[in-house]
Amino acid sequence: MSAPSSSSKGLGGEKPGGTSPSPVEGVEGVPGPSTLDPLQTAIAHDGESDDYGEEAEEEEEDSTDEESETSDGGMYCDAECGEENESTDRHTLALQSPPALPPRPLSPILHTCVPLDAVQPQRKRKSEAESSLPCKKLNPEEKTYVMVVKRVDDKGKHVRSVIPTRDNPPPEMSNWLLQFQRWSNAERMLAIDELIERCEPTQVRHMMQVIEPQFQRDFISLLPKELALSVLAFLEPRDLLRAAQTCRNWRFLADDNLLWKEKCRATGIDDLRDLPTPKRKNSRNSNSCSSPWKQAYMRQHNIKMNWRTKPIRPPKVLKGHDDHVITCLQFSGNRIVSGSDDNTLKVWSAVTGKCLRTLVGHTGGVWSSQMSGTTVISGSTDRTLKVWNAETGQCIHTLYGHTSTVRCMHLHGNKVVSGSRDATLRVWQVDTGECLHVLVGHLAAVRCVQYDGKLVVSGAYDYMVKVWNPEREECLHTLQGHTNRVYSLQFDGVHVVSGSLDTSIRVWEVETGACRHTLMGHQSLTSGMELRNNILVSGNADSTVKVWDIVSGHCLQTLSGPDKHQSAVTCLQFNSHFVITSSDDGTVKLWDVKTGEFIRNLVALESGGSGGVVWRIRASDTKLVCAVGSRNGTEETKLLVLDFDVEAK
Repeated sequence: MSAPSSSSKGLGGEKPGGTSPSPVEGVEGVPGPSTLDPLQTAIAHDGESDDYGEEAEEEEEDSTDEESETSDGGMYCDAECGEENESTDRHTLALQSPPALPPRPLSPILHTCVPLDAVQPQRKRKSEAESSLPCKKLNPEEKTYVMVVKRVDDKGKHVRSVIPTRDNPPPEMSNWLLQFQRWSNAERMLAIDELIERCEPTQVRHMMQVIEPQFQRDFISLLPKELALSVLAFLEPRDLLRAAQTCRNWRFLADDNLLWKEKCRATGIDDLRDLPTPKRKNSRNSNSCSSPWKQAYMRQHNIKMNWRTKPIRPPKVLKGHDDHVITCLQFSGNRIVSGSDDNTLKVWSAVTGKCLRTLVGHTGGVWSSQMSGTTVISGSTDRTLKVWNAETGQCIHTLYGHTSTVRCMHLHGNKVVSGSRDATLRVWQVDTGECLHVLVGHLAAVRCVQYDGKLVVSGAYDYMVKVWNPEREECLHTLQGHTNRVYSLQFDGVHVVSGSLDTSIRVWEVETGACRHTLMGHQSLTSGMELRNNILVSGNADSTVKVWDIVSGHCLQTLSGPDKHQSAVTCLQFNSHFVITSSDDGTVKLWDVKTGEFIRNLVALESGGSGGVVWRIRASDTKLVCAVGSRNGTEETKLLVLDFDVEAK
């Protein structure tokens, strides 16, 4: 379809390569075929842009309504359309085509105006109203026309140009791509930058649609399961939980039981049997997790958050022993055993807080105790040890032999080693009550003892630390170096760590008896220590707590600062996450073992600072037991049980 004859009359008889008049009559300045790009076409402007349509759009924006002439057929074309096409074509060729293409004869081109619906179907797009077309309709009754470029072949017939596709690209494109491939990486990057700067927003958007899917491939789902699990194994547990929320396939992989087993072992969970059975009210949530190891990890994580940040539940208060001092405290399973200078021990339920029974039989104050399962062993100022059944309250054996107060003891398996103010140690068979060995060598009261089933290590008021072979009743090493009484000991089978009133802590090799390190930093008596995996935590009467590496001898952290204790540290417990400390100031504090950061107060007695004291603490993964009281009657003697279990009601 063509426009009315008054607008265009067809082709003249021009020779290729010469300067010829315009093939469109009535429009001045339109160049002949020799000056036009032989491949230029005008594509229907329906709001979509492609490689061939951009040049026409730029020409349309430069034209103005004042420069338009209306044709007889109700159409108008720009008077300077030809000149603009010529300059734009040359500029576009300079950017897109490789340099110096060989000249070839060009076919005559006819610019005609045809209705838009003859080129492609009409679509209602917003850009139709905004784009200025080479040909516009003057009123609603008239059809919309576009300019279509036609070629004339050798026989003089008109040939319509084809819209470029991947199968039918412009001839110049292959040369352009070949040139692009010959360039170096830096040249290609520069070319891409220049190309993007010259693109319209619609073209940039097209690039994004093509490129983005290349970076959105689900490589985890494409990998074999074994490789995918190897990749996920590098993620932290927190990131694994997030990955499980991505899609069903990722959840299946991220819930792998062996994967979570390794994560649990890395955090110290080695056996599922050590974990309590989930309560019924949480069984629905538990079943949604297919991996028992993942469930164990999640439970431990939630418990950790309960210790660190969640509101502290009101503690259970266990009142007993009247106004006497609680001298020793044991906690195993759901049983708590407290010993007092009122000559008794009490067995409590950690669940209900009730006193189950009172162990009566000593004639002097109880100053030391040990517990394993249902067996309780106590040492008293009456110079005896007693073996009790905690479930029945029955005294099974009374162990006689010491001639003074039994001040310390350590239970391992079916044997217990006791230290006394009579300067001796005795090894006892628990189930029979028989005294197996007597270790003599100290010159003053034995204050602390450790036993690993093979060797016995003892510290005394004679400033000495001794290593014994109990079977031969032989002292293997006497560790000399302290200049005052030894009050605390730790022994892991390789190292002996001793704390003294001389303010120092010494690390010894048990095999040779050599002193490896002298840990200096405290200002007073080191009253309590705990050793795990070469990490030592020490509490001191100077109100500070320190974390040490006993292999290097370095102090890793000092738990002090504005939130430190205001009086002597009386007791401490620690695990891989936290340090829990108690003090004469009536508080129990929670610290981060890795950073030394103060987290919060777990207990703060109202009478703290005026007589209230926390004497002893014992902790499990989910519970904390504190023995509190006072020396002046300001605080009632009692036990506080704090529960941090995630499943507690």
